[in-house]
Amino acid sequence: TRIIRGIRMTWIVRFVRSLRTLVHQIVSTARSLIWALLLLVMIIYLFAILFTQGVLDFQSSKEEETTDVVELSAPLRHYWSTVPRSMFTLF
Repeated sequence: TRIIRGIRMTWIVRFVRSLRTLVHQIVSTARSLIWALLLLVMIIYLFAILFTQGVLDFQSSKEEETTDVVELSAPLRHYWSTVPRSMFTLF
């Protein structure tokens, strides 16, 4: 019976070691995933600022609004009028 217990203990230790390695690798991968998501959010934020500023500059530069500009301004205002809305549009 001691031999069987010894064999069982080595199997459990081997299993725990594999489980520990697996958990460690998942945590390491999650850390990389968080950094990649942070970088992606920063890039989306940067382009949202650029597009919002461009749309606001375009709208302020049009002194007389013709029918074409009015038709173009409504979707621009809807999708690109604020930075959070621009980020959502880019996402």
